Amino acid sequence: MEKVGKTDVSVIMPVYNTEPYLREALDSLLKQTNPNIEIICVDDGSTDASASILKEYTEKDPRVQILRQNHQGAGAARNLGMESAQGEYLLFLDADDFFTDTLVEEIAKKGNKTNADVILFGARRYDDLTGRSEHVPRYLWRKLLPVQEVFSRKTMEGELFTLTTPAPWNKSFRREYIQEQKLKFQNLPNSNDVYFTLMALGAADRVAAVREDLVYYRVNYGGSLQNRKDQNPLCFLEAYESVYKELTRRGIYEELEIGFCNMVASGCVYNLRTLHSEQVRQKVIDKLCSDRFLDMHLLEHADEEYDMPENINYLRGLPYAREVRKERERRQNYGAIRCIKEGKSTGHPVVTVVIAAYNVEKYLEECLDSITGQTLKELEIICIDDGSTDYTLGILKHYAEEDERISVYTQENCGLSVTRNRGMKAASGDYIYFMDSDDWLEREALEQLAGRCQEHDLEVLYYDGCAFFEEKDMEDVHNEFDGYYQRKGNYPACCDGKEMFQRMQKTKEYRTNVGMQFFKRRYLEEHHFAFQPGILHEDIDFTFMTMLMAERCGYWKKEFFHRRVRLGSIMTAKTSFEHIYGLMKSYVAMEHFLGIHSMPEEMADVLYDTMHTVLWRAAKQYSEMPEAQKYAYEGLWGLDKIQFQTLVREHTRITEKLFRTYKEKSEINRKLQITYGEKFDRGVEIKKLKKELAETRKELTKTQKKLSGIQYSATYRVARVIGFPIRMIRKLFKKAKEQ
Repeated sequence: MEKVGKTDVSVIMPVYNTEPYLREALDSLLKQTNPNIEIICVDDGSTDASASILKEYTEKDPRVQILRQNHQGAGAARNLGMESAQGEYLLFLDADDFFTDTLVEEIAKKGNKTNADVILFGARRYDDLTGRSEHVPRYLWRKLLPVQEVFSRKTMEGELFTLTTPAPWNKSFRREYIQEQKLKFQNLPNSNDVYFTLMALGAADRVAAVREDLVYYRVNYGGSLQNRKDQNPLCFLEAYESVYKELTRRGIYEELEIGFCNMVASGCVYNLRTLHSEQVRQKVIDKLCSDRFLDMHLLEHADEEYDMPENINYLRGLPYAREVRKERERRQNYGAIRCIKEGKSTGHPVVTVVIAAYNVEKYLEECLDSITGQTLKELEIICIDDGSTDYTLGILKHYAEEDERISVYTQENCGLSVTRNRGMKAASGDYIYFMDSDDWLEREALEQLAGRCQEHDLEVLYYDGCAFFEEKDMEDVHNEFDGYYQRKGNYPACCDGKEMFQRMQKTKEYRTNVGMQFFKRRYLEEHHFAFQPGILHEDIDFTFMTMLMAERCGYWKKEFFHRRVRLGSIMTAKTSFEHIYGLMKSYVAMEHFLGIHSMPEEMADVLYDTMHTVLWRAAKQYSEMPEAQKYAYEGLWGLDKIQFQTLVREHTRITEKLFRTYKEKSEINRKLQITYGEKFDRGVEIKKLKKELAETRKELTKTQKKLSGIQYSATYRVARVIGFPIRMIRKLFKKAKEQ
């Protein structure tokens, strides 16, 4: 079909190695019901048969033109095509898509009617793997289109950008308008169309829309730019920043602001979720947390102003994700430990005490005094400063000078788990005790604990403690600790760990604080027990495993341990993502342990309850976090991220859904109770009315009987006779009056 008269539409199509799809694209253009088009194909240095296919089509139809350039990308190719275009409207299409027969007709018709600067239209997504297509509302949000046929940013109250995507292939642009605005595509490896499309749409005084789907956008194939984003992942941000600056320079940003915020948020989330490389993904997160991005003030509106606040909260949560990632990296790449002073023991130490210390200058002396003053003298005291920034290390050095049993080490901050593990590795005593540096121990505790373990040949000994509050206010705020460390039940002096576990769980007195546990060192070494690095709540899985594996453990109803409840400790600090992550990792470790070690069938319920409690705590704390902080899990990677999404985020979603269901059910039950109550009240009222009706009928029957008796009496008949003349006179008067 040949062109007749003027060129209505110039189709500009960059072509780069699209051999498998190029014929379909060109055939669908040559079949257009409106023949008045020119098809400008820009060969962007293709290395396949694309160039020969283009040559074939130029010989077949004069409307097809070829321009050539060295490989520079789609942006440069479109700019080159624009220079040669003669049509009233420009249409930028991709060589791997295909189009409806009426595409050009609909654009020309709408352009002639409205003289629009930009014409929007819908599209369908075509899956190259399945061969199926589907309507995608976001390509053109028909429900958001205004009633008037022609509109612009001035009439859309900031929502113009919300109508569509930043792609050019679902829009057509009036050529003279583009020339007046001096708009060009950016020369970026990807996202090169964002600036051109948004600036053209945002600056336009006349925008119109065709409600039909006119393009089939191909997905799930190997050649598109979308599949090469990992190579240049920051292009989309550069494009958005350019749009922001230019809209601001032109003084029209405020008229487009909320729609721009929605579009950028959606684009950022989409790009993050479609990256393949975790390393690249973290690079993009760093960029989204930078001042350069935050200076656009995209995230500062109230949630209700955004179309999809979940996207905004996702972006707001990225700084938390970044911190989580950095903390993971820091704790997994911990530095070497350095010995400050190596202690000496007179003879073989019976007990090794491992004290991990981090910024505890206020409490450390009380802790050390309770250890150095023990009645048991055969001690090895290993103190490790975990990168403190206060005077903690100075206090340790001072005590080491006074007591030769004390060894002092220092390291960069690695966390409690790594510190304890290093202390355990250096230990040489028969028994080992892990002491928290802000707590203290009864003076005779270690001697009695060692004696008890020797007497019963125990691998682990459990005992009690008590909490004390640093400040009176803490007792009211954290009353859950009051009595928590004092068990009321009686447990065996010697049994296996599985029995002890079941007994303590049955009475709900199973406690995981290692300050109330005394270990045989060889037992820990033989089973290679260690605290899980890089997490909070490290006692949970450690206690779980050490108790269940013990062949000989016991309980002693003695309060040796004094637990300080203070501000700023792990237990009293405000719940953070680190707390939830620690619970999740503890659960995973416990699950892994049970996968390796078989447990008696009768323990199934108690083991399930224990693990479910850990997961429930994680889900509950996660549900209570601010929405933005919930996205901190995006800072995880690999298996960690999958586990968190599956175990915590999904568990929370299901739990919240169940809670809403129960709440709705309760509301229905409440309404039913009201209905039943009203029904009951009506029933009582009906019974009352029925009773009154029965009594009325009874009275009526009596009255009727009385009347019957009167009618047949002599008195009644005499009265009737006497009244007859009077009745007749009344009838005569009435008849006369009527006449």
